Amino acid sequence: MPEKQRMIAALLMNAALPLAKILVEEKPQLASKYRGWNRTVQFQVKDDPELACHLKFTDGKLAYFRGRYERPDLDFQFKDAAAFNALMTGKIALPRISGALKNLSVLIGFLPLMLGLTLLLPTKIPKDQQGKALKVKMLLYFISVALSQLNRAEDDDMKKFTRDMPDRIFQWSVSPNGPAVYLRVKKGRTKAGKGYYTRRKPFVHMIFSGTEGAFMVLTGQIDNVEAMKLGYLVVDGSPEYGKDISSIMKKIEAMVS
Repeated sequence: MPEKQRMIAALLMNAALPLAKILVEEKPQLASKYRGWNRTVQFQVKDDPELACHLKFTDGKLAYFRGRYERPDLDFQFKDAAAFNALMTGKIALPRISGALKNLSVLIGFLPLMLGLTLLLPTKIPKDQQGKALKVKMLLYFISVALSQLNRAEDDDMKKFTRDMPDRIFQWSVSPNGPAVYLRVKKGRTKAGKGYYTRRKPFVHMIFSGTEGAFMVLTGQIDNVEAMKLGYLVVDGSPEYGKDISSIMKKIEAMVS
């Protein structure tokens, strides 16, 4: 169980926390809270140097970095991976927050950003079109990086999927002008990216017909088979490999729910 919790923590820390930058870019009201900020907020699991990262505001612009920062303004410290996972999945968690008293205004200002990340949770189902579009973008960005992280963590299913695969591209996109992400797989190694991979045709390309179609599928309201029947989803390329990677996507969803 501790190893599973550590794997989940790596997915959330490296694939979910970076999406704070998307929230700041996409939500002007939220971005206005950080105008002029020059602050660093760190997250770390005690005694595990690989489970550490920090969010750095420079003149209100946000960047994500892996690893520890020497002098963060706030330092969220968790006793173990399970405690970090609890915070990120909407459960009760009480980390030690070093610097909270000295920088109370920073903590208060930062909390709306953490609340914004709860949009990733399955229980958060926005009704408005803008909210749906933001959730779709965040889920796609999360999934592509999480798949690569799962491979780095040597998950059995993901390693079996990637081990002997030649250089292939798995692409996801929302037509006509929505977000796109890809996963490059080559002989057991993976790399996630935003946008369209242009150097070769994708081996599998999952094309969602607009935000609504992507929203219905990515939030689990309909499965891929039903989505294809309704025209919400087109899978261009190998149906077998498309099914395999969809199964691993479902596994990630179950792990972090």
